[in-house]
Amino acid sequence: MDFVLENALVFIGSKLIPKSVLVKEGKIAALEQSVHAAKRIDCKGNILLPGLIDAHVHFRIPGGAQKEDWSTGSAAALAGGVTTVIDMPNNNPSCTTRKALADKEKVAKADSKCNFAFHFGASNDNMRELEQVDGIASFKVFLGASTGNLLITDPAILRKVFSIAKERNIAVVVHAEDEDIIKENTAMAKEKGWNHAKYHSKIRTCEAETKSIEKALALQDEIGNKLHILHISSAQGLELVKEAKQNREGITCEATPHHLFLTEESTENLGNFAKMNPSLKSREDVNALWKGLRQGAIDLIATDHAPHTIQEKEKPYWEAPSGVPGIETMLPLLLDAVNKEKIELKTIVEKCCIAPARVYGFESRGEIKVGKDADLTLIDLQKKKTIKNGQLQTKCNWSPFATWELQGSVERVFVRGRLD
Repeated sequence: MDFVLENALVFIGSKLIPKSVLVKEGKIAALEQSVHAAKRIDCKGNILLPGLIDAHVHFRIPGGAQKEDWSTGSAAALAGGVTTVIDMPNNNPSCTTRKALADKEKVAKADSKCNFAFHFGASNDNMRELEQVDGIASFKVFLGASTGNLLITDPAILRKVFSIAKERNIAVVVHAEDEDIIKENTAMAKEKGWNHAKYHSKIRTCEAETKSIEKALALQDEIGNKLHILHISSAQGLELVKEAKQNREGITCEATPHHLFLTEESTENLGNFAKMNPSLKSREDVNALWKGLRQGAIDLIATDHAPHTIQEKEKPYWEAPSGVPGIETMLPLLLDAVNKEKIELKTIVEKCCIAPARVYGFESRGEIKVGKDADLTLIDLQKKKTIKNGQLQTKCNWSPFATWELQGSVERVFVRGRLD
């Protein structure tokens, strides 16, 4: 259906400009002061952004349907202004074969309300799959154990993964935490009787992150492949990435909303509901991440949306899984930060729209331009809403940000010209 969006402040380039947006056959067909179309949608003076791209989600299919699925996950995405997601491979079974990828794609095509792509898991024994798989966003590598069975600790295998990525011009995205340090700290924690999430950052430490980042950067320097550091959480880790980026190309990194808006002190009240990998860090680390965002050291923001049921999170610390939902709350949190003058709106668009499209090759998305996909998010920068457990689209139906009142809300979302 063709239509025109009128009476909107449209984010074009790096500015808000009053324009009418003509949508035809799922594409942006014109950006003018006034456009004629049979169907007209009044945006009521609100702001029209490119649809957000969340490059790091766990929609839990296959193997975790009690936590999330493509129907609920994509509904949560749209509620949060996200029109494209890239799903991670640590499912059950893991997405490490072309068959597993095809199976995931079939389900997503049937159930997803938003655009999607997939990261492909690198394991100890799937080099042939890495050489032959097509249509993926990246090779995902775990250097520290987390949900799933994709840990790689053998340097020879890691070198082979990076080399295949270089040959095929595919990015390697890395969960950077050092497994040896985590194991050593875990043994110490159990010996001391630590049994609360407030100790999580003393187990999965800044040192674990920085040592792992050093390893990944050293190998990337040798091989020359594209490398993306996922969910960076510490000032030290960010500094390593900044230094490497000054000396060579092909390196990017991301930060998550929970590492930007929560600290390790949040675990005192939230307990396991603030348990995730990497762990939350200190206020000083959080401040460094915000500075990195403003100065351009952090390339993109992605949620690491990793839902678990309330029942799973209520288990004792050592049994409770790591991960928190976030896709529904990312944009409201960031808009609230705009209202508090902590970040500029253009930075949100750069980190959540333009940069993810550039890093992962979505040439038709990420900007409001004639010829691009009509993936659009309409926001009200003034409206206030309170995040409430039990009133969310994500299947797990809770948030670590529950009770937060935020100024800035998602009003309408369009995916390839469809009003969702």
